[in-house]
Amino acid sequence: MNAVSGSMKNPVWKIVHIGYLAKKRNPGGNHPWNGQACTSTLIETETRRILVDPGLENTEDFRRILFQQTGYDPEDIDTVFLTHFHRHHWQSLPLFRKSAWLMARGEIRWWRRASLSEAEKDILARTVPAEEHPVPGIDILPTPGHAHGLCSLMFETREGIVVVAGDAILTFDHFDNREPSENAHDPREARRSIDRIAKMADIIVPGHDNYFVV
Repeated sequence: MNAVSGSMKNPVWKIVHIGYLAKKRNPGGNHPWNGQACTSTLIETETRRILVDPGLENTEDFRRILFQQTGYDPEDIDTVFLTHFHRHHWQSLPLFRKSAWLMARGEIRWWRRASLSEAEKDILARTVPAEEHPVPGIDILPTPGHAHGLCSLMFETREGIVVVAGDAILTFDHFDNREPSENAHDPREARRSIDRIAKMADIIVPGHDNYFVV
């Protein structure tokens, strides 16, 4: 997705679902979070409707929320972009069988070497490299660290540069403290990605929180 210059109108965007992290320890478990859901974002250009990270486990809930927030049904979405392949960022994908499923090439390659369930293999087999489907006005921004091949989306609006960061930035607090996730694939790289986004963005849509202005 490479940005282009010209007379094209700027993309517009809307939060579909605000993600969260339940900040309490999971009794008897090793994972530091007891419940989570990702933030989902709709980006519209003159030619495309791009849904980022449709992650709710209950697909009918997501269908209802999508219509309430945007007026669109799943059939109206032509493109789904996954910032990375962690399950809670794609659980509603079955709603979007008519859409193109995109993810960065590096993230696809990484997960093809992993041990996956049959359902995960099916999802990955249908997902194609986003680099092969450029959308004018939108950049793919590599922001690795939380996941090996995580990529954010960046585009210009009337309000400034928007970065839909996925879990490169989990929440505003993580951004404010320059703190990667506790389960980051590479914490040092994750901090570099946070710094990179901070230098480029006017507005950030994090992976598990509402958007905020930098």
